[in-house]
Amino acid sequence: MPLHMKKSAQLLRDIKRARWLPQFNDKMIKEVIEEISNDTREMKNLVREHEDLEGIPQEVASGLVLYNDLVDRNRRCLLAYLNARLEKIEELRWEVGLMVPEEKLSKLHDSEKQYLHVYNGLLDRYMRHYTRNCKEPLDLTADAEAPEEMNVQIRVCDDGMGEIVTADSGVVRLRQGYQLFVKRTDIEHLIRAGKVEHVKTARADDAATSR
Repeated sequence: MPLHMKKSAQLLRDIKRARWLPQFNDKMIKEVIEEISNDTREMKNLVREHEDLEGIPQEVASGLVLYNDLVDRNRRCLLAYLNARLEKIEELRWEVGLMVPEEKLSKLHDSEKQYLHVYNGLLDRYMRHYTRNCKEPLDLTADAEAPEEMNVQIRVCDDGMGEIVTADSGVVRLRQGYQLFVKRTDIEHLIRAGKVEHVKTARADDAATSR
């Protein structure tokens, strides 16, 4: 019986210990589902010879309670594991935008990647059409608190990013090692994704002088 508790509990321990998310453990999830199926079959076998459930022997009733508890525990642990992963996946969009780091994307199951894709689509659609006849999209993933200064100095950390078109800074060329003054709102998602590094906050007149 103790084996029933180890695999589902291990899934939750893996979630708790991971810095972000552990690799999706498809093998262990299938083993937990198999345990649930086996325990359900055992419950059916116990009552097969007892048509009158009100008159079943005490030992049979005790067995039913035991197996039902095992099934319920495994099911709840499994759902908690999957729900915790989905919450982290949703948070990812709010933290890094659409540019998900490959090391995090590689930890997701194909169905979780599809969930992220659908979630992004729904959020994007709402931000573009948050009210009838809206003229500008509303970026809900931007900082909830306004930055002290609008202009920041950044250092490009990632290679091969090329040029991006921004709303306020125009076309920005991003090469590894470059340091630039840009509007924070234009590159906030890149800072969160670790593609660029915030070096320091710049005053508006400093930014103008640097150009």
